[in-house]
Amino acid sequence: MSKTGLAEAPKETTSAPKTMYVEMEQDEGVARGHVRVTEVIAYDFVKNEPIRDELTGKLTDRMRKIEKSRGPYFYQDGEDFVTFKENNPKSRIETFGIQMLKSTAIKFINRPENIEQFTKGDK
Repeated sequence: MSKTGLAEAPKETTSAPKTMYVEMEQDEGVARGHVRVTEVIAYDFVKNEPIRDELTGKLTDRMRKIEKSRGPYFYQDGEDFVTFKENNPKSRIETFGIQMLKSTAIKFINRPENIEQFTKGDK
């Protein structure tokens, strides 16, 4: 409390949480209370592994690529996908168009780890 009897306001302000979800008009085919989003799964190369013959159990000359998946991540705007690809240049990327409840979409899209993948310059 100050000498004038009035309470002092805090000197620091808290910033609003980052959000990525935006309200968009939905197509006719989207169920009421749902929104259309795109799910992204990124696969990172781990190693090549030799393939064994199923009958003999012996190693063959062929190799299998082993990958580790990351995600799922979610976005609404195609520009976000461009940023995602720039942030993950060595990853193999799969996308799926899906419908989900609006409340669930907001929760998933606004997760900090999701926003990080679609923010320029963070990777």
